[in-house]
Amino acid sequence: MKRTERPQTDQATTGTNEDRTQQPSTSRSRRRFLANGGMYTAGLVGSALLGACNNHNNNAIAGTNDNNVYVSGPPDEAILNFALNLEYLEAEYYLQAVTGNGLADSDRGDNPGMVTIKGSPQVDFSSNKLIGQYAAEIAQDELHHVQFLRAALGQHAASAPAIDLKNSFAALGNLIGVSNFDPFSSPENFLLGAFIFEDVGVTAYHGGAPFIKNRTYLDAAAGIMAVEVYHAGLVRTFLTAADYNNGDTTFSDLTDKISGVRDSVDGNKDVSADYANGQPPVAADDDQGIGKGQAVGDSNGMVTLNGNMYAASNIVPTDANGLAYDRTIAQVHNIAYATAAQVSKGGFFPNGTNIPGHSELSVSANNSG
Repeated sequence: MKRTERPQTDQATTGTNEDRTQQPSTSRSRRRFLANGGMYTAGLVGSALLGACNNHNNNAIAGTNDNNVYVSGPPDEAILNFALNLEYLEAEYYLQAVTGNGLADSDRGDNPGMVTIKGSPQVDFSSNKLIGQYAAEIAQDELHHVQFLRAALGQHAASAPAIDLKNSFAALGNLIGVSNFDPFSSPENFLLGAFIFEDVGVTAYHGGAPFIKNRTYLDAAAGIMAVEVYHAGLVRTFLTAADYNNGDTTFSDLTDKISGVRDSVDGNKDVSADYANGQPPVAADDDQGIGKGQAVGDSNGMVTLNGNMYAASNIVPTDANGLAYDRTIAQVHNIAYATAAQVSKGGFFPNGTNIPGHSELSVSANNSG
């Protein structure tokens, strides 16, 4: 069905009123997620996804309900709204890139924040239609995530916060040596923009998994995380293939720099990284670009298997045990706000994330020291 595009100016917008004709499927996982315990209208049971939000050493203790475990921390409602904020951001990015318009007003809640974005953000994917097809698929996934979480939270769902998809990217570009970086200017730049989001989303869901109280909620969160992992792997594969086909390291270098920026603000810094003197990171604590030298245990893109050396890519960022990295809520906010300081807004969320009743969760960690 052909969509009617609404012209956008180079200013903040509040979304569109167009109807969404394609709704997310009602899967068994979703039905269980919405039905279990009556959700929040039947009495919200406190739980925690991230414990104190900055401590990876919390222990989950089995409780009297076979479907629950008990840990200290914020309630499910607050944690799900945190996840919803991230999904708002991703959905806006992909929908704007593919269609030129963002989330419909019906998917943004009451009194949503404005979206700051360039005029006519729709990416011209004619030079790489495969990336365009990928973008459309992911746009649909992220839209479904927003609708899913909003339906699960019901009247407790947070409205979309103010989102900046213009100045935030330009500022990030300056940090990696790309002036006036515009992720909507080409398919390749679009992938770099997507790279910023997807890896962080994976670490956010992974960081929360050990602290989910209700197994039904854990099942739903695992399902979303799995999709984000697919997204991240696709982005990293496309960027790796671009370097391979071009015979250079353009995107490896840029993703390694983006990785270094993320590590520099989330409190887990790269080993031997010195960008001022042109030295990229050698190994990252919880973040890696696609550069071959970043993988833990690799040496110049080589891995040792059964006593022999083999050339290898770095599509999947893992630690020495082959495990994905994780981050706390506060660390995710450091990256979203683009700062190592303890603040409550900035970067992609100029007015902060919107977590009703739990504004303390919208604060980044103090990693300035």
